[in-house]
Amino acid sequence: MKSQLHEKDFLAWTQEQAALLRAGRLAEADIENILEEIEDMGKEQKVALQSLFRQILIHLLKLDLSPSTAHRAAWIEEVSEFRAQVETRMEETPSLKHYAEELFLRAWPQARRGAEKAFQAYGEQVEIPAECPYTLDQVMDSDFLPGPGKR
Repeated sequence: MKSQLHEKDFLAWTQEQAALLRAGRLAEADIENILEEIEDMGKEQKVALQSLFRQILIHLLKLDLSPSTAHRAAWIEEVSEFRAQVETRMEETPSLKHYAEELFLRAWPQARRGAEKAFQAYGEQVEIPAECPYTLDQVMDSDFLPGPGKR
């Protein structure tokens, strides 16, 4: 039975569904929407990991290709923070590791476009490689930082 409350007040719907499930009143529960929400939660985990890979890649490209040194420390801090978030997500959701390579590959074109826009915003003329110059292992390696002449 699909609930209209799901569309009107999501928080109230979640509380109602939790109470029904705890009481063992499965026949009254909005099973269809519960299943959709569970599937969406799984998808969100993957989306979040892809987003973190994208952010790491953008910052690695900045460190690697930008002639500017003014923001280098901030970029390094960001890479460190995003890597820590990846590590936490993978520790808390080990099955994400099975999707890491796929999500990393999906993140590259997005990161390339994002870095391109950032370089343009700062008036920097930078040639971004068509293929990702970093491996997933490098992206996740807390000691890896590219820079001019380091690759």
